[in-house]
Amino acid sequence: MKTLKQLYAFIITSKLRKSVLNLLYKHSTLRQTPIAKKLKKKQQNIRLVLLQLEKEGLVECLTPEKKAWKVYAITQLGKDVARYVKKSL
Repeated sequence: MKTLKQLYAFIITSKLRKSVLNLLYKHSTLRQTPIAKKLKKKQQNIRLVLLQLEKEGLVECLTPEKKAWKVYAITQLGKDVARYVKKSL
């Protein structure tokens, strides 16, 4: 498992990863489309970021059985990293 500092580095090296994590931190759960609209980014890019964040254990898909309209939530680790990022900047 990666340390908090390693996950911090993973997040701050991508403005989009940081923005998605921050948005989920504020809203707890969101779908891909509202994230894309709020950040004015393409859904494909948001999907890729969500997969990256999920792989690192920062977010989780609450509806993995669905092909569309998947709901994502920030994990406790994701909240810890988001707070660490805010505190460090």
